[in-house]
Amino acid sequence: MKALWKILPVLLGAGIALPVHSAAPDTNASPARWSIPFVPTGHDAVRDMLWMGEVGTNDVVYDLGSGDGRVVIAAVRDFHARRAVGIEIDSKLVRESREAAEKAGVADRVEFIEGDLFTKDFGAATVLTLYLGQQPNIELRSKIFRTLKPGARVVSHAYGMGEWLPDRKYEVRRQILGMYSEMYNHFGTNIDVPDYDGFAYRRNTDTLAAWVVPAPVAGVWRGKIRTGNGDEELRLTLHQRLSLVTGGFEFVWPTNVSGTVETELLGDRLRIECRATNRYYSQFRMWFDGRATDDTLQGKVWISDTNSTREFAWTATRDKADLTGTWEWTGPWDKPVQLHVERRDGRLAATYFDPTRERPTYAGRNKPIPIEDFYDFGGGIYFTLLLGREATGGQAYYTVARIQHHTTSRRLGPEDGWVIGEAIGASAGLTGTIAFYPYPKSMFMEIGAPATPRTNEPASRSGREDWSPKRRSQ
Repeated sequence: MKALWKILPVLLGAGIALPVHSAAPDTNASPARWSIPFVPTGHDAVRDMLWMGEVGTNDVVYDLGSGDGRVVIAAVRDFHARRAVGIEIDSKLVRESREAAEKAGVADRVEFIEGDLFTKDFGAATVLTLYLGQQPNIELRSKIFRTLKPGARVVSHAYGMGEWLPDRKYEVRRQILGMYSEMYNHFGTNIDVPDYDGFAYRRNTDTLAAWVVPAPVAGVWRGKIRTGNGDEELRLTLHQRLSLVTGGFEFVWPTNVSGTVETELLGDRLRIECRATNRYYSQFRMWFDGRATDDTLQGKVWISDTNSTREFAWTATRDKADLTGTWEWTGPWDKPVQLHVERRDGRLAATYFDPTRERPTYAGRNKPIPIEDFYDFGGGIYFTLLLGREATGGQAYYTVARIQHHTTSRRLGPEDGWVIGEAIGASAGLTGTIAFYPYPKSMFMEIGAPATPRTNEPASRSGREDWSPKRRSQ
């Protein structure tokens, strides 16, 4: 497997790796996004990763950046996986991997694909293993959600997935070998953004983490419960940010009861505790335990009051939600900004547009910015966008006062930073939260003439706030 040497400009203090445009071996492939040097994973760490992925006889394991093939071979030889596949761009390592598989006697159950791991299909995986780097992990994240089925496991060595927090984390023996570099990352402690680094102390420990791909459960769910008072409707309103699910409930039993929910989502398994805000704790408690399949929730509900606890079977269906359209709201500088959501090739995609935003001319000044990190969660959406990385051709841009510099890192300016949005479809349109986390003004230097007022002024609002954008008429 591979590890990423983070090459970071000290002046910028940005946690971004160096994109290198080397030609991929297959003629139809686009240039590789990252140059990720090969650093072998220790055999003990290989075993730990496959153990954390709960690899068994029914699993198909994909190792992205498979190096000399040790993870792929160990998956079928030691953990008896049904099949294992490695994707590796280095043709020499691919040949070595195939020879090693022959020697290990597992060549009939493994495959090594030569090519760019960002463009190859790994949708058949039930377990996905990585040793790449946090930025490549984030680049892969939306594809993982789009292509892997709920319940698939993802295991990463040494690097996290930003604000997608792991379901399991395992710190093992002190790391001795490897290639990494630590630089200042302004957003590294912000648990709300993809720059969040929960693996920040790689020099002291070797950390492994596992995630379970969650089912899309955002939206409004309705179902009847047959109580002694007849068929009573239970409604759940669920907002989803990756594996984090929040929201509320409403239930008539025998009078209106409503409140908030505490949830646990692991694959398609959803557990909910409903906490009433208009009843005392002893007067009403309710739990749900079941599974989400497409637009159906099915499981059991337990309702507890001062006298007893009763159990009911419950099936709910999700309200249809039209999430497409051009949505407009007031941005951080009190000017209108827009999110355009459309369906492309059977899935939702989005672009962001701020008509007053200063952008490099070569990146397409005042043009919509494609949102690559975008998620369709059934009845709702989630997206992250780093303003300042909207350059083309694999290059980014940054501005220091009025002096612009081409660089292989991100642009840093007062109008640059993370935009994080989440919403569900409701009768009035979209409703959820939006956040903007800008770089602090203290990070910028004044060189020469003062910057323009827009470039030099901080955002009027930052952090997370309620969000109800309006759909523009077509």
